[in-house]
Amino acid sequence: MRMLFAVVCVAGCATSPSHAPGWAPERGDGRGLERPGAALASPPAAAPVDLSALVRSLAALIPRPPAIAAPYGAEVRSVRFVATTALRKQPSAAADKVGVIARDARARPIAAAAGPGCAGRWIAIAPRGWACETAVRPSADEPTAAAALDDDADPVRGVYGVVRGPGVTAFASRADAEAGERAQVLTGATSVRARGVVAIDGRRYWITTGGQLIDAAAIATISPSRFRGVALDATTTLPLAWTHAHGKPRAQVALRDAPDPAAAITGELAPRTVVAIVEQAGDFVRTPDGWLARADLRVAALAEPPPDTAPDERWFDIDLDEQVLVAYEGARPVYATLVSTGKWDRKTPAAIARVAAKLETATMVSEKRDLYSVADVPWTMYYDRSFALHTSYWHDGFGDPRSHGCVNLAPRDARALYHWSSPDVPPGWTAVYGDTDNPGSLIRVRSRAEPAPALRGYARAMQDRTMQARRDADPAAARR
Repeated sequence: MRMLFAVVCVAGCATSPSHAPGWAPERGDGRGLERPGAALASPPAAAPVDLSALVRSLAALIPRPPAIAAPYGAEVRSVRFVATTALRKQPSAAADKVGVIARDARARPIAAAAGPGCAGRWIAIAPRGWACETAVRPSADEPTAAAALDDDADPVRGVYGVVRGPGVTAFASRADAEAGERAQVLTGATSVRARGVVAIDGRRYWITTGGQLIDAAAIATISPSRFRGVALDATTTLPLAWTHAHGKPRAQVALRDAPDPAAAITGELAPRTVVAIVEQAGDFVRTPDGWLARADLRVAALAEPPPDTAPDERWFDIDLDEQVLVAYEGARPVYATLVSTGKWDRKTPAAIARVAAKLETATMVSEKRDLYSVADVPWTMYYDRSFALHTSYWHDGFGDPRSHGCVNLAPRDARALYHWSSPDVPPGWTAVYGDTDNPGSLIRVRSRAEPAPALRGYARAMQDRTMQARRDADPAAARR
């Protein structure tokens, strides 16, 4: 930028007439005034100048950065990854990760550079990220295309089960299972996903995705919840609610003809029936079909966006008291659903944070109190240290606290919100990481006790950067 300014400045000065001898600006003045007693002489006639030629000649002297050459010839349309690979923000093994791309995924190469941690070149791929060239092979095939989301497809791929009974063992290999040696005793709550089944000495074993062999008789197959939330539009909007009998979430809820516990019952609604709210009167809510006790509902109500939320920004609002989540685009709600947050002894903390990592599957393990190991949790979005929004395939208690602190979602909700939220997940990627340059969706977890929680993680860094930009743009306002 400085070099361009120099060309403009020289070209501009070349059109000015020469100053007479003895003329100079006063020191510290700069306005071109005469010095006292100096005589003005008529300036000599200026020679005509070819301004275009001068600019071209000066521009030729400016060093230009080398052009970024394509890393391969025109016949190479993509690079195929030979192994699941972490992608870096810069061409360096020490750079932050921007994501993980799966084996056999293909991406368009856009640049190459030398850098530490790679024996060959670093290859930049679209839309972002660098990988060492040893992890890829040039290909004439097109890059992996984005797959259309099939709403009817099972959001939990594969077969999952929970290990039952004390003293269940796992073997690291078939040879160990055949010999009955080096068995690991499983402790705590353990859920696994099957990669296959093998018969050894007449007994069936699950081969888990972690590579262990576990007696199939000790595993109870899980049937994930089929619950899903509500897409909101001009005809279906907030407030709305789900029936959830107080203290008996599986019980039916009574409709009454008046806002009175002694009023006549006109009907009953099944658990988790979605109802529109017309008005509230005391401890009762009127719906188009009659009156319901407010205590028998989980209500999703309209909430104000956090400060500085962009008009179309995608963000989540989680109400700990109601056990509901609402997804917004700016001030417009687009999706609402029931969740399960932390139990009384593992409460989900109130906070405002941003999605820091999105993983297609994540294995979650606790090595402290309440030991557990949960395999291959689909559609996981970490937002504050180890807290995450994620699928719960092992329970169907949405609307009540059930977790160890995370925000549990039904599988269909988790998949939909994973793909809807930021940062985007490019085709073939199994994980993506958010930061201040590529931020994830804002997540606000609140309660009546903490309606305006503090910012956490890089969400706070982004707010600090916004405030500093405002101070730089208007220093006077910053001093007021």
